[in-house]
Amino acid sequence: MISPSPRRRLLLFLAGGTGLQIGAFAEGNLLWTGAMIPMGAGYAEIGLAHLVTMLLLLLFTLPLGVLVDRVRRGTALAVTGGLAAGLLGSLALAIWLEAVTWPHLLLVTPAVMMVRGTGGLAQEAYLPAAVERDGLVPVNAVMLIVGSAGSFGVGFLLSGSPGVTAAAVGVAALGAAISAWLFGVIRAPEEPAPPRTGVWREAVAGVRFTLTHPVLRAIVVCLFGLTAMREPIEEFAVTPLLAEGGELTRPEAVLSWLVYLATPIGAVLAVLLYRRVGTFRLAWAAVLVSQPFALLVLAGMDWGPIWYVLGRLVPWAGTAVAVVALLSHRQAITPSRLLGRSGATLIITLVVAEVAGSSLEVLAESLLGQQGPGDAGGWPVVVLATAAVLACAVPMFRLRRLSHPAEAGPPSDDAGTS
Repeated sequence: MISPSPRRRLLLFLAGGTGLQIGAFAEGNLLWTGAMIPMGAGYAEIGLAHLVTMLLLLLFTLPLGVLVDRVRRGTALAVTGGLAAGLLGSLALAIWLEAVTWPHLLLVTPAVMMVRGTGGLAQEAYLPAAVERDGLVPVNAVMLIVGSAGSFGVGFLLSGSPGVTAAAVGVAALGAAISAWLFGVIRAPEEPAPPRTGVWREAVAGVRFTLTHPVLRAIVVCLFGLTAMREPIEEFAVTPLLAEGGELTRPEAVLSWLVYLATPIGAVLAVLLYRRVGTFRLAWAAVLVSQPFALLVLAGMDWGPIWYVLGRLVPWAGTAVAVVALLSHRQAITPSRLLGRSGATLIITLVVAEVAGSSLEVLAESLLGQQGPGDAGGWPVVVLATAAVLACAVPMFRLRRLSHPAEAGPPSDDAGTS
């Protein structure tokens, strides 16, 4: 088969990635809850099952990264898409027939998570080979927008009938199948895999490279700070819409919904600005400019809902800009056959950051004696958390000159490991 032109590869990758993201909508709460509630399971059982699945995925993330760096990414995406489609299709049929069994569910759900984890790593690793450098940011932005859009419908689907849930899982299966076909059509040239030295040694080499490369290390630190500090800031925000009680007025309702547009707004801004500013510069500038707006959530009732909304909308949009830019820059400067392990290292880091953020939130509540969200006495937590986010962006700012040569041309393995 003749390899498509660069422009057609870009369009095919966008379509395939969108299908893969649609397939991801059926993961997590939708997959567990939609199948387990009809079987009489409570939320404690659902939470435990979901936790076990996530732990399994976390334990196997690095080996999956090694696998992605060993094989052809296009083939991996086609295979994982097909497997996900088959697994999700079997579960959709079982839910529709109200014939879900525990052995079926306990087999399908972890398998889907593992297959999707492999597909996600392969997609990120395949993108630099499939599209030109200038296409990294637009594709990553579209994937972020599609992923955020899918989260809106999960709550509705969880409250729907088994037929609605079965249809949603079926659509996810169809999206995974379409993505498998589209990625199989792309056929972009890929670098050959290096000699195999063992899963453990290759995994350690990937982690070491990610954490010792100065720019990648700065990216990891920044994303860790953004993820870990999010929950404490949100928990201790003084929420005027909740404090006033009663029904929301129409302007307040509109303002509250604007917050949910922060991710698409940030993704669009990244696409509009990255050519003029540069991906790495755009990332640290977005963090330094947007995150201080989080302090506006301390205004609460005194300044009105508009300031609270700005205090959430601007930092979230800035985070989306930074995520798109940093993911694209990591793909541009990381040697091709280290992208899978580098992505796996970043996933583990973000999971640890979420756990750290939840622990800090609980610790702060215990020290301050806060009984619930919106306590005005939590302002020191918001201030310190915002300062921590800004501090985590400082290493990127200090490396702004070092990052420029990587944007001038395609990276090489020698340059990436020096």
